[in-house]
Amino acid sequence: MNKGNTRNTRAFSVALAVACLGSAAAIARGETAAESEVRTRSRGVAAAEERLDVDAVMPFWAEDAVVHFAGAAPLVGRDSIRKMYADAFPKLKSFRGETTDVHVSSSGDLAWETGRTFSTRAQPPDAPASSGKYLLVWRKDADGVWRIAACAATANPNP
Repeated sequence: MNKGNTRNTRAFSVALAVACLGSAAAIARGETAAESEVRTRSRGVAAAEERLDVDAVMPFWAEDAVVHFAGAAPLVGRDSIRKMYADAFPKLKSFRGETTDVHVSSSGDLAWETGRTFSTRAQPPDAPASSGKYLLVWRKDADGVWRIAACAATANPNP
């Protein structure tokens, strides 16, 4: 076997081992394949939000998604949600979401996720950190991809 094939085989073996370990960890937690898929999508949207990247966030949302914030009119549709992110991200120094739980319906096409958020405004420079909580409803669309269909989020009281 030449050096290039050995390197490719070794890289494939490492990738396979990582994939198997991830699957084994999910099985050990009693996680279904659907729960694992939703958690993977959740980590993806959280990473895009943490980077404050509007374009990277949007593919995670369903076309007909709805967002509810306390005291505000619902945001309906991907265009409204894009505008929300485009308006909010420049005002933030940091944003992070943290999943606390995921449940998949018995039908296997809906899931709900609960979690916490942590953010800091960009201005004033010494703005205090704030936190909140959220509920996401994930829907497995016709193309087999899990997307956020609904979100409700509230801020925690300031200490």
